[in-house]
Amino acid sequence: MKKKTKIILFVVAILVIACIVAIALMVTSDFKQEEKLGEELDSLYTLLNNYPLDYEALDKQLSTVITTDDYAKVEKAVKDYSGDFVNYMKQFDTLLNDETIINALNIENIKEDGPDFINTKKRLSESKASLDTISTNFSNYLTEEVALSYIKDMELDEYYTDLYKKYTLGDNLSEMESARDEIIKNLNNVKALIENEEETVDFLVTNKGSWETENDQLVFYSDSLSKQYNDIIAKINELE
Repeated sequence: MKKKTKIILFVVAILVIACIVAIALMVTSDFKQEEKLGEELDSLYTLLNNYPLDYEALDKQLSTVITTDDYAKVEKAVKDYSGDFVNYMKQFDTLLNDETIINALNIENIKEDGPDFINTKKRLSESKASLDTISTNFSNYLTEEVALSYIKDMELDEYYTDLYKKYTLGDNLSEMESARDEIIKNLNNVKALIENEEETVDFLVTNKGSWETENDQLVFYSDSLSKQYNDIIAKINELE
């Protein structure tokens, strides 16, 4: 074999080996990126599955992207999607801790805001409106259409789109539908509580000349009104 031919074959061999090494490095790099993505999102979902949510830890994790290239796009999209869920949960938790809902019917509030309950009625109405907004947000959020809207303009190929679906829609869409139904059920329970509190306040306003507070107790001037009031309170206690 001529020396020139040997040199050409050697160069070709070197190029082939270089290509194989480059491909191997790319595959290894992709594998490591996907592994990092999986670990990061598993960590994120561990936080999301522990209630009450640790908002400080979640905000920190949601604000960073640790992967690169298309994996980074998937990671950011999943975190943007999850971040909206966290924001809705913050609104819900804030509502649950609203002193107006908690204290609407305690004796101190009855003394302070009765007999017309102007402030209490206003705050309960606002809380119910906020709850309706949160409920609508959750109903829309936990759907395949909304989940996929977070990658709409990313031009991901099928592999990365499926990877995103894995972490947002799960292996079975029914899991998401079940989660949505459970959240909406809890929201409706809180709404029912507010509506019963409104009913109680309206009852007190309507009959404001027929009751008073005495020794930190609500006292009605007739047994009939006392029974009606206790029946309404019983409905509230069933919801708690």
